[in-house]
Amino acid sequence: MSEPWKVLIVDDEMLIRQGVINYINWDDEGFQIIGEAGNGNEALQLMEQNLPHIILTDVVMPGMDGIELVKRVKEKYPAIEIVVLSSFENFEYVRSTFQSGVADYILKPKLNGEELLKTLHRIVPSELEDSGTKQNPDSIEEILQKGIKGYTSMNNSALVEAFPFSQYSIVAVWREDKDNQLSDKEIINYFQEHIENLEIFWIPIYESGAAYILNFEPALLKTIKQVVATLAEQYNNADMNTRWMMIRPFPSISKLKEVYEEDLLVMANYYFYLSDRKLLLYDELPKIEDDHKHFELSQFIDFFKHKQFTVAIHYLTEHVQALGSNYTKDTYEFKSWLENIVFNIIVLLGNMKYDSAELESKKYDYFTEINEAKNASSALFYFLDFVSEVKKIVLSDEETLPTNMQLLLQYIEEHYAEPLSLKTLSNHFHFNASYLSSYFSSHYPEGFSEYLNHVRINKAKTILKSSTAQIATVSEQVGYSDQSYFSKVFKRLEGKSPGNYRKEVQMPVTCRSLS
Repeated sequence: MSEPWKVLIVDDEMLIRQGVINYINWDDEGFQIIGEAGNGNEALQLMEQNLPHIILTDVVMPGMDGIELVKRVKEKYPAIEIVVLSSFENFEYVRSTFQSGVADYILKPKLNGEELLKTLHRIVPSELEDSGTKQNPDSIEEILQKGIKGYTSMNNSALVEAFPFSQYSIVAVWREDKDNQLSDKEIINYFQEHIENLEIFWIPIYESGAAYILNFEPALLKTIKQVVATLAEQYNNADMNTRWMMIRPFPSISKLKEVYEEDLLVMANYYFYLSDRKLLLYDELPKIEDDHKHFELSQFIDFFKHKQFTVAIHYLTEHVQALGSNYTKDTYEFKSWLENIVFNIIVLLGNMKYDSAELESKKYDYFTEINEAKNASSALFYFLDFVSEVKKIVLSDEETLPTNMQLLLQYIEEHYAEPLSLKTLSNHFHFNASYLSSYFSSHYPEGFSEYLNHVRINKAKTILKSSTAQIATVSEQVGYSDQSYFSKVFKRLEGKSPGNYRKEVQMPVTCRSLS
């Protein structure tokens, strides 16, 4: 009878450990629980008594945490497979464990018997030989898979023979519907039929993806990219929905683990933001717009507290749209940022005595939807739905309140004759100049400069009606230092020069009637 795979469970929460133990019938599935530990120190002590084949470990634990445990185990027992259990909150922390060679991870909210079994069967063969060792040498695919995980050196004589050419790249594919897709063998055959002098091997990545290690001479690079583009185009339809990508070529198989982690996994993250694309080529990625300004949460809160809701929401949505287009941003950071804003707004509404009970009750629904969003568009959909609910609560009040924006407009009315600019106004009222500009653009079709021109010209018309002051004097009185520019603006807005306007409005009534 084959020896079962021995499993050690490490988590500081007893309920989690018991849940894992009771999820599946371990004996029937070919596994044996050899012990439980509450932290890394306890795990290492148990391992001295009974060495496991697999460790399921939490990350954040008292004493020795999961990160240190992974490093210690891999240094001493590199053949042990490790699966990390994590929550959404510490997933970024988990990513560092991949550099130490963890086999996989499972998010705790998704942890169940089916998911656990899939992961376990994915990282181990169907059964363990009685001797505890494999009788046959590793295949090239197995060496590559272990190399990516850091289990083995890539300076292997078998690899030297398998890869005779000077250039390497990785092509990856994710299948949304595994039941109706090209098999790995069919994809490899397609490459080999269309490209001569190419070596290609595949390794699984995640549940629905595979990576193909290509070895070729540099002259074939253009042809390979064309073949990848053809595959992506031909097998993306109603029946076969796949996502393809190709990373930058690299010169040595010894760099496989490095490029896998720093290029392939990073590029895979891009699909969260570029969900409408079915192919990503390393040299044809969309241009990233210049970095937008940093979002000042304190300024946003200040807008809110002063009931400048239109400005606050514009400031927020402009920043969010910029975030959603920056495909290099970590997805966990993106989601966490959205959730943090949701939390802060609900707290603000409560502190300002708005009726936010309904939003408070739906808060965790928004958190869940954002957390589980498969792409940035979906996450933004739920976030902007929240923002629209906030607008319903606050914007009906805005126009009746003595907000800073209303005070700003009043300030312009009183100081129109002085040198005024967005910068001077933003400094005086502690606004951000760019968002002040956006406010005028959204509320006044002419924007700030034209708004100020209208105020000044209206004041000039009043002076021209009731005085005989020279045009140059009137120009200075309403804030224009250049008479010719004043006359040009006046004629554009009123259809006549200041002098002609004065003649018309000061003409005796009898003369006007005769004309």
